[in-house]
Amino acid sequence: MHRVRLWKGDVILTYAKNDLIEMLLSRQEKKFRVILVDSRPLLEGKEMLEKLMDSGIECSYILLNSLSYVMKEVTKVFLGASALMSDGSILSRVGSASVAMMAKSHNVPVLVCCETYKISNRVQLESITWNELGNPEDVLSPAMTTSKKWEEERGEEKKENVDSSDKHFRLLNLLYDLTPSEFVSGIVTEMGILPPTSVAVLLREMNPQDNTFKASEYL
Repeated sequence: MHRVRLWKGDVILTYAKNDLIEMLLSRQEKKFRVILVDSRPLLEGKEMLEKLMDSGIECSYILLNSLSYVMKEVTKVFLGASALMSDGSILSRVGSASVAMMAKSHNVPVLVCCETYKISNRVQLESITWNELGNPEDVLSPAMTTSKKWEEERGEEKKENVDSSDKHFRLLNLLYDLTPSEFVSGIVTEMGILPPTSVAVLLREMNPQDNTFKASEYL
């Protein structure tokens, strides 16, 4: 993976958990600070937070709803990717698009760390089609668990406020979202840092057999 140069005093914001970003940050000189943003219900960032702190990196941990309060401190945003579409858009853990859009509004560069094997020749225009659904009950359970613990400490009984079996009530737990290419400053790969507009070119170079023109197919 291409090394990203970090400067002394940089404040890096990253979201959820990504092994590639963890590796890139752990190999840097520890002259920067990391703000790790997480979200319910998975709270994946806690595992990455522990590993970064074990590496000697100064870290802060916040939830997604506090993002706007810390963005003014951030100098770079690192995001992971589950797939990289041919038009430069990014399919990643749900919430990544919100982070990228917030960074764009504060003029903070967004770097997406992604191996080239994740590049897809597909184009996706929205986050609903081909998405993956998580357990819908997970949307409720973390809040209910926290509420139950708090009420037990006060000696109160848990009261169910939401009936998930109500026919007029539907739970939706999307696992991924799509970040448009205009919110991405660069894509960090093992071949270097590329602009999102170069993804289609890179895809053609990686699959030259798909570029062969056969006149017989059009006759």
